Amino acid sequence: MQARSDRIARVITRLAVGVAVLAVISAPLGYSLTVLRDVNRELEFKAKVKATALSGLIAENPDAWMFAKNRLEGLITREPVPLAGEQVEVFDNDGQLIHRSGLSPAAPSLTQSYPLYDAGRVVGRLDVRASLRGLVHGAVYATVYGILLGALVFLIVRTLPLRALRRILKELYDEKERTETTLQAISDAVIRTDAQGRIRYVNLAAQAMLGITLAQVDGQAIAAVVRLRDDKSHAPLDDPLAQAMAKQTVIAGQGHSELCRPDQSVIAVEEYAAPIFDEMGVIIGGVLVLRDVSLTRAFTEQRAWEATHDALTGLFNRREFESRVKAALLGVQASGENHVICFLDLDAFKVINDTGGHTAGDQFLIQLAHLLRSCVRDSDTLARLGGDEFGVLLHGCEIDHAKRIAADLLAAIKDFRMTWESKVFSVGVSIGLTVISPEHLSAEEVIGEADSACYWAKDQGRNRIRVFLHTDKQLAQRRVQSDWVARIREAFDLNRFVLYQQTYLNLSPAAGENAHLEVLLRMEDGSGGFIEPEGFLNAAERYNLMPEIDRWVIRQVFSHYHQLVAERGGGPLTCCINLSGASINTEGFFDFIRQQIERYQPGAGTICFELTENVAINNLQATEQFIRQCKSIGIEFALDDFGIGNSSLGYLKNLSVDYLKIDGGFIRNIEHDKIDLALAETVNRIGHILGKKTVAEHVENDAIIDILRAMGIDYAQGNGVCPPCPLLARIS
Repeated sequence: MQARSDRIARVITRLAVGVAVLAVISAPLGYSLTVLRDVNRELEFKAKVKATALSGLIAENPDAWMFAKNRLEGLITREPVPLAGEQVEVFDNDGQLIHRSGLSPAAPSLTQSYPLYDAGRVVGRLDVRASLRGLVHGAVYATVYGILLGALVFLIVRTLPLRALRRILKELYDEKERTETTLQAISDAVIRTDAQGRIRYVNLAAQAMLGITLAQVDGQAIAAVVRLRDDKSHAPLDDPLAQAMAKQTVIAGQGHSELCRPDQSVIAVEEYAAPIFDEMGVIIGGVLVLRDVSLTRAFTEQRAWEATHDALTGLFNRREFESRVKAALLGVQASGENHVICFLDLDAFKVINDTGGHTAGDQFLIQLAHLLRSCVRDSDTLARLGGDEFGVLLHGCEIDHAKRIAADLLAAIKDFRMTWESKVFSVGVSIGLTVISPEHLSAEEVIGEADSACYWAKDQGRNRIRVFLHTDKQLAQRRVQSDWVARIREAFDLNRFVLYQQTYLNLSPAAGENAHLEVLLRMEDGSGGFIEPEGFLNAAERYNLMPEIDRWVIRQVFSHYHQLVAERGGGPLTCCINLSGASINTEGFFDFIRQQIERYQPGAGTICFELTENVAINNLQATEQFIRQCKSIGIEFALDDFGIGNSSLGYLKNLSVDYLKIDGGFIRNIEHDKIDLALAETVNRIGHILGKKTVAEHVENDAIIDILRAMGIDYAQGNGVCPPCPLLARIS
């Protein structure tokens, strides 16, 4: 820009010099020409007048006129115009001087002649001569004036445009500096090209992203420097800037682009390209913006993966399994394909959790999932359906072949052993099979048949396979249903439900002084052991027993709240209670809660209801209304297991919950998995932006606690903080 400014200044200076020189020359030259013209006209007029007078004398005396000196002098000096310092000379036709009147004028001089006539014949001439010294003096003065005028013109012509130019250039420079400083400060990569697609500018972010410098790529074609590919097929993508310039419009990426860097690494990017136009609408270049979306895309992909997979084992989850069963059912109804559902329920898995802890149980399930993968075909769908339940969709499989696969699964699980802290753990398995037929009305019906066959096998002694036959359908359904309904009813009648607690650890000053605990539910199995909620809640949900269970838990916690506070030594305490979707949607449930509040007066902020993502969004309108009603009477809310459901930030923004519980799948491996760490940080940041306190679940050790505290998470919950223990001895 400085070089261009210097060039323009030189041009303006030359122009000013030219105009000034023209002013200097034009003043004396114009003056001289004007005065000379006037003098010349005057002399010409006087010569004509004097010659005309003399021609009259000649006509009177053609032979002797040249001797009439006095008469000649009189005509020259007096008639009809007087002389004013001019000299007049009269010559005959031969050029001989006949008469001279007046003094010789000072040099330089100007002479005008006019012929003398006698009867129309030239007989001589008359010359009138005048001095031009006054003209010279005036020209000198005019020259001095011209020089002064030229200097003034030079100053004006040079100074004013240069001042305006410098002001404009300064404004342009300042604007350019602001623009470039802004471009250098932003995190997006910005690349500018000329109209031919050659690179002319890259900001610092672009240099870092591409691993280049401006000097290395200046003048190179952008297509040779920026290479994009599809993140799925890895096929090269067309140059977006070339498309934008060809179409003369802004081009935005489709959200599936990757940037290939010179070191062979790739970065997930979103691209935006736009042409640059001049004031005439002609394209003079283009801008390509690349945004690094690696973390965002990884988070999105992780969320998409979590929506279809079990976080612990990596197998498909129940939702995806049901979706695939539904697709298989449509295939059977359309083309008569053969598919079989295999339902597996582990026997004695609770022993591992009770003996080795949940960490041992989780590790057992992870290793068992690897074993199950090796026993099924690549074309089959293997899923974890519940705590210790698995399902296999055997595609294109006859029932006899399915029995052999089920037998292999049973044998492999039976032979599997895991050593954990000097203990050896093993389990059995009960397996139910059913063939998908065109007569099935839904995927739920198909899975229900396999489930019934599985529990029939379990009731017959476990560690066996049972095929569901339509002739046994009613009996099997009645047997399974009555079994679970009876066991849950018996738990109500014999007070076999037990409340446990798991206390939170306050990690940040924002957490405040309140103590928090989550209320957990267990059920006695009648032989001195306890059934984890995973063992009976699925059945309770299936047979619509959850509203009654939720009411029992609420009644127990509310009625014993003040006793619980007293046993803990006083101080503010918030009890978190899990609610099912069935309860929220049950008519009169809020009225029941309000009655319990009015009866036991636990106080505002002492009760917090926990809702899972899926429960919250399955009936979003009803959930929002329920939350508003409960918050009006002092109840808080927590969104549980955030990170494994299919909700979006839009749902989260619209739900007025107070706590965001980060799914343990993000927390469990946070020490070793950078993606889990980034995801946990992201969820925590989002929660705080939305004004919600955050709780990390499944915290297993002090190292994780230190990471969470540094991250700014408000509360930690898990066996590393406080293993589950009875809520109150009296209630237990």
